[in-house]
Amino acid sequence: MRLRLFLGLAVLAASTPALAENWKPVPNEPDTYYDADFLKVDQQTGLVLLRSAVGRPGGAGYAEWADKTPIIVSAIDCKGDTYKDLGLDFEGDAGLPDGWRKRRSQAGIRFGVGAAAVVVCKARDGLPKVALP
Repeated sequence: MRLRLFLGLAVLAASTPALAENWKPVPNEPDTYYDADFLKVDQQTGLVLLRSAVGRPGGAGYAEWADKTPIIVSAIDCKGDTYKDLGLDFEGDAGLPDGWRKRRSQAGIRFGVGAAAVVVCKARDGLPKVALP
Protein backbone atom coordinates (compact mmCIF):
# COMPACT_ATOMS: atom_id res chain seq x y z
CA MET A 1 0.00 0.00 0.00
CA ARG A 2 2.79 2.42 0.88
CA LEU A 3 4.55 1.70 -2.39
CA ARG A 4 1.37 2.47 -4.37
CA LEU A 5 0.87 5.73 -2.50
CA PHE A 6 4.50 6.71 -3.06
CA LEU A 7 4.33 5.89 -6.78
CA GLY A 8 1.04 7.78 -7.12
CA LEU A 9 2.53 10.87 -5.48
CA ALA A 10 5.64 10.63 -7.66
CA VAL A 11 3.53 10.52 -10.84
CA LEU A 12 1.39 13.44 -9.63
CA ALA A 13 4.46 15.51 -8.80
CA ALA A 14 6.01 14.77 -12.20
CA SER A 15 2.82 15.67 -14.07
CA THR A 16 2.16 18.97 -12.26
CA PRO A 17 4.11 21.78 -13.93
CA ALA A 18 5.85 24.19 -11.60
CA LEU A 19 4.87 27.81 -11.96
CA ALA A 20 7.75 30.11 -12.76
CA GLU A 21 7.77 33.03 -10.37
CA ASN A 22 9.54 36.36 -10.59
CA TRP A 23 8.13 38.65 -7.89
CA LYS A 24 8.80 42.34 -8.48
CA PRO A 25 7.92 45.22 -6.15
CA VAL A 26 5.10 47.54 -7.17
CA PRO A 27 6.33 51.15 -7.29
CA ASN A 28 4.86 53.41 -4.59
CA GLU A 29 3.15 50.51 -2.78
CA PRO A 30 5.33 49.12 -0.01
CA ASP A 31 5.10 45.36 0.54
CA THR A 32 3.06 44.78 -2.65
CA TYR A 33 4.52 42.55 -5.36
CA TYR A 34 3.45 41.19 -8.74
CA ASP A 35 4.61 38.04 -10.51
CA ALA A 36 6.32 39.25 -13.69
CA ASP A 37 6.53 35.69 -15.10
CA PHE A 38 2.74 35.26 -14.85
CA LEU A 39 1.91 38.42 -16.84
CA LYS A 40 0.44 37.58 -20.22
CA VAL A 41 -2.27 38.77 -22.60
CA ASP A 42 -5.10 36.39 -23.48
CA GLN A 43 -5.32 36.18 -27.29
CA GLN A 44 -9.08 35.62 -27.21
CA THR A 45 -10.09 38.59 -25.03
CA GLY A 46 -7.05 40.89 -24.80
CA LEU A 47 -7.24 40.75 -20.99
CA VAL A 48 -3.97 40.88 -19.05
CA LEU A 49 -3.53 38.24 -16.35
CA LEU A 50 -1.94 39.35 -13.09
CA ARG A 51 -0.90 37.68 -9.84
CA SER A 52 -0.16 40.04 -6.96
CA ALA A 53 0.47 39.61 -3.25
CA VAL A 54 1.27 41.60 -0.15
CA GLY A 55 4.17 40.53 2.01
CA ARG A 56 7.92 40.11 1.96
CA PRO A 57 9.44 37.61 -0.44
CA GLY A 58 12.31 35.82 1.23
CA GLY A 59 13.35 33.53 -1.59
CA ALA A 60 12.88 32.54 -5.18
CA GLY A 61 9.18 31.67 -5.09
CA TYR A 62 5.97 32.17 -3.16
CA ALA A 63 6.71 29.14 -1.00
CA GLU A 64 9.67 31.05 0.44
CA TRP A 65 7.73 34.18 1.47
CA ALA A 66 8.23 35.40 5.02
CA ASP A 67 4.62 36.68 5.23
CA LYS A 68 2.10 34.30 3.66
CA THR A 69 -0.81 36.34 2.36
CA PRO A 70 -2.93 34.93 -0.47
CA ILE A 71 -2.05 35.68 -4.06
CA ILE A 72 -4.72 37.74 -5.81
CA VAL A 73 -5.40 36.64 -9.38
CA SER A 74 -7.00 39.16 -11.75
CA ALA A 75 -7.75 39.64 -15.44
CA ILE A 76 -7.41 43.29 -16.42
CA ASP A 77 -8.99 45.22 -19.29
CA CYS A 78 -6.67 48.24 -19.46
CA LYS A 79 -8.65 50.13 -22.12
CA GLY A 80 -12.02 49.60 -20.43
CA ASP A 81 -10.71 50.28 -16.90
CA THR A 82 -12.32 47.05 -15.67
CA TYR A 83 -11.05 43.85 -14.14
CA LYS A 84 -12.27 40.35 -13.33
CA ASP A 85 -11.54 38.98 -9.89
CA LEU A 86 -10.30 35.43 -10.50
CA GLY A 87 -9.99 34.54 -6.86
CA LEU A 88 -7.29 33.89 -4.32
CA ASP A 89 -4.43 31.41 -4.50
CA PHE A 90 -3.42 30.33 -0.99
CA GLU A 91 -0.60 27.98 -1.96
CA GLY A 92 0.96 29.73 -4.95
CA ASP A 93 0.27 26.85 -7.33
CA ALA A 94 -3.28 27.40 -8.60
CA GLY A 95 -4.00 28.00 -12.26
CA LEU A 96 -6.88 29.86 -13.86
CA PRO A 97 -10.36 28.91 -12.63
CA ASP A 98 -12.83 27.30 -15.04
CA GLY A 99 -14.97 29.82 -16.91
CA TRP A 100 -12.75 32.73 -15.91
CA ARG A 101 -13.62 34.73 -19.06
CA LYS A 102 -17.34 34.66 -18.14
CA ARG A 103 -16.85 36.23 -14.72
CA ARG A 104 -18.42 39.61 -14.09
CA SER A 105 -16.23 42.65 -14.77
CA GLN A 106 -15.83 45.30 -12.13
CA ALA A 107 -15.01 48.95 -12.77
CA GLY A 108 -11.92 50.78 -11.56
CA ILE A 109 -8.76 48.74 -11.94
CA ARG A 110 -6.67 51.15 -9.85
CA PHE A 111 -9.11 50.92 -6.96
CA GLY A 112 -9.80 47.18 -7.26
CA VAL A 113 -6.36 45.84 -8.14
CA GLY A 114 -4.08 48.62 -6.91
CA ALA A 115 -0.92 50.11 -8.34
CA ALA A 116 0.04 46.75 -9.85
CA ALA A 117 -2.67 47.41 -12.47
CA VAL A 118 -0.86 50.58 -13.55
CA VAL A 119 2.40 48.63 -13.97
CA VAL A 120 0.60 45.94 -15.97
CA CYS A 121 -1.17 48.37 -18.28
CA LYS A 122 2.07 50.23 -19.02
CA ALA A 123 3.77 46.94 -19.92
CA ARG A 124 0.79 45.48 -21.82
CA ASP A 125 2.11 45.98 -25.36
CA GLY A 126 5.35 44.15 -24.54
CA LEU A 127 3.71 41.14 -22.86
CA PRO A 128 3.39 37.76 -24.57
CA LYS A 129 0.04 37.09 -26.22
CA VAL A 130 -0.95 33.48 -25.60
CA ALA A 131 -3.90 31.15 -26.14
CA LEU A 132 -5.20 30.36 -22.67
CA PRO A 133 -7.65 27.67 -21.52
